[in-house]
Amino acid sequence: MRRLAILSGILLAGGAVSAVVAQGLPGIEPIEQVSQNVWKIEGSGGNTVVFVRDSDVVLVDTKIPGQGEGILEQVRSITDLPIGMVINTHSHPDHVGSNGFFADDAGVEVVAQANTATRMRAGGGPFPPSRVDTTFTTFRAIGEGDDRIELYWFGAGHTDGDAFVYFPADRVMMAGDIYAWHMSPLIDPGSGGSMLALPTTATAAYYAIPGAERVITGHGDVRGRDEFLSWITFNRGLVQIAETTAQTGGSEDDAMARLNDTPSFAVFMGDQALPGLQYGGTPRSRARINLRVAMAELRGEEAPLIMNLPPDQQ
Repeated sequence: MRRLAILSGILLAGGAVSAVVAQGLPGIEPIEQVSQNVWKIEGSGGNTVVFVRDSDVVLVDTKIPGQGEGILEQVRSITDLPIGMVINTHSHPDHVGSNGFFADDAGVEVVAQANTATRMRAGGGPFPPSRVDTTFTTFRAIGEGDDRIELYWFGAGHTDGDAFVYFPADRVMMAGDIYAWHMSPLIDPGSGGSMLALPTTATAAYYAIPGAERVITGHGDVRGRDEFLSWITFNRGLVQIAETTAQTGGSEDDAMARLNDTPSFAVFMGDQALPGLQYGGTPRSRARINLRVAMAELRGEEAPLIMNLPPDQQ
């Protein structure tokens, strides 16, 4: 069984709003304008992107279960147009959890990358199957002119179904959890994720979508293109250091020391939790986790799913 229930330790059956409060997850925040037609709703799981088209609204990701009404309330604060489509960047329940609230309407089309769609349709743990109407493998264009949406898949990273959603007229891209909180991402090997593959996947996105001036992360803030590139450079450096360390028989601590000794990597090695980071530790602990994951992959072992590390290992 795939580890679709990656957040099952946080979200038990139902995922009601009370569970959000009990686990310290912040509620839905006021909608934030990113560009002329693109908006972002933070809180209660992953970011939800709102794209206002000529005759309807497209949502990208729908947070944890039980948040549909809250999402709709924020959408209604900017437009009365109906919801016409939901696009999911990947299959984790903090991004697809409230799909059903919108997909119960037969007029709402649900779109996902093929690998993601397989997991969504199967469900897992306490999370039921989720409807997907339209899939794509590597690329799909939807609509024309200012309404055009481009969907891309470049390979494994956070999962093996990470979609990049690009709005060309607005020059904005939603990256999902392959790029979250401007730190090295969570890798879910049980859902096909790979730390070794991630830098190549992210680099392909950078060069294949040159018009993306702003990048909406799966959790956290909107970032610039230069910040996206610096994040790619860090993750590529992390993998290279893991490879060198493994080849020379060095330790995980040796690899961490090399990351610490690279001045340009300092922003990705902080020891304080970033705003809105409710699970997953600090940038520094995530870097150590991903060194561990990369080195396991290099040894040909099944890489572990590590959500966080105890303080004495960070």
